[in-house]
Formats: sequence, structure tokens, C-alpha cells
Amino acid sequence: MASESSDKKDIWSADAYRTTVAPFVAALTSKVVGWLDPQPQDEILDVGCGEGVLTARLAPHVTRIVGVDGSPNMIESFNKTFPDIDARVVDCRYLDKDASLCQASFSKVFSNAALHWILRDEATRANAIKGCYDALKPGGLFVSESGGLGNVAEVHAAIIGSLVHRGIPVDVARNASPWWFPSLEAMKALVEGQGFRWIKGEIELRQTVLTDHQGGGIEGWVRLFGADFLALLPSDDEREAAVKEVVEILEGVGRRQHDGAFTVNYIRLRFVAQKD
Repeated sequence: MASESSDKKDIWSADAYRTTVAPFVAALTSKVVGWLDPQPQDEILDVGCGEGVLTARLAPHVTRIVGVDGSPNMIESFNKTFPDIDARVVDCRYLDKDASLCQASFSKVFSNAALHWILRDEATRANAIKGCYDALKPGGLFVSESGGLGNVAEVHAAIIGSLVHRGIPVDVARNASPWWFPSLEAMKALVEGQGFRWIKGEIELRQTVLTDHQGGGIEGWVRLFGADFLALLPSDDEREAAVKEVVEILEGVGRRQHDGAFTVNYIRLRFVAQKD
């Protein structure tokens, strides 16, 4: 769930993520957890585990689970909340740097709402998938759900537009995106390129209702998930103005007429692949 860069500020707040902005991330997981099908004998590596809510939900059903995430803030919260689960700060682009993770000891690798952050850097994309491959026993499964092509497109476009209005060149604004939202075919090619056998995959449009908490909703979403975009602006005042513009633009796109809830068009990419 965390952006994978050791040389960047850790933007993540476990409390904001878990309660204020995005509690739905761990909650809306029935399909991918069904594909994971945790069994008592399983040993699972959870890649991009975030603050550990979903990891902890899986833990009682398996022999062992290890959570890894690039955010020290998230792992600090994880360790305080779930001290009995092995959770480590690991830049998931380089799983191989923790030798204990890549010794073919896990029956399953699991990742929810994280690969679109982890795979953003094209130069390390293949290495991240290879790390997942090397972590698995022969016959082990890699099960993932992340953002697919067009994920949160309306928010993505509104943020870029607000930056352009403030003098940021459009290519600079685009390149500030912290996400990689691939087509199903692109993900399949990447995974198969590192030796996996693709078993199944799908793309699903999931209109997701945001929270109505103070500091949450679409404004909180943009502040947390769009932090890398906003960092291009030189002052707090400009960042505040950009957030307000994005919210005003999206008001006419995401607000439901019948109950006033605010929705974002999440596009979920799920797959199961196997190490032969």
C-alpha cells in the first residue's frame, strides 16, 4: 500500500489511511481473498501490507504470514497494533535485499492495493516481480489486486489539470504520478516475463464510496494519495488552492444524486499466477 522509495518523504499516516481516508481498501477484498483461498498449511508473504489490517485478518487462517511495506510509518503502526505478526520495512522493489524472503519458503505471495505503487518505477518493475517469484516454493501462487488501466481516471486528470493551471508543464505533472495502472495484458506480460504461469486475471469497475469523515472524502483522498503531485507546487497556499480546485471539479462527477455519497471510479486488476 505504500510508495516504494527510500529517498522520498514517507507520506503515509496509518491512522489517516485506516480510519479517515481509505478504510475501504482492507474492507472491499472478498474477491481477491477468495482467490487467495488461505489454508491452514499456507505460509504467505504479504507484499505492500500497509498498516496490517488485512494481514491480521488472514493470520489466524494460515501457518505463517509475513508483512512487508516500504513505509516506516505504516510498519511502526503495524508492529504496535499486531505485535505477534512478523512485519518489516522492506522496499518491495528489492525484496531480494532481505535474503530471508527470497529463499523459496512461501506457499503464496499476496498483494492488495500495492502493486500500482511498487511497480511505478519501470527500471525496477521486473525485479519486484522476480522477488515475488523467488519467494515462492515451486507450485506456489502469486495473488494480487491493484489498480488497472483507467483507475481513478477522473481524479488523476483533475489533479493534473489543477497543476497545469498553476504553471506546471503537463509532462512534468504526468511524470509526477506515483502510480502504474497497467492493462491486464501488460500485467500478464510482466508476470510471465519473470517465469510465472498466468492462471487467471480480470478487470473490474468498482465504484467506491469514499468516507464522510472530517479530513476524509475526496479532499482527504487527494491530500494523501496525491501528495507527490502536490509536492510540485512551491507553497502551501498553492497546494491548498489546487486541492480545492480538484474537489470542485469532481463534485459534478462523483456525487451521487440519490443519497449524496461521493464515489470514485476504481478499476481493479486481479490475477493469480503460479511458479511452476
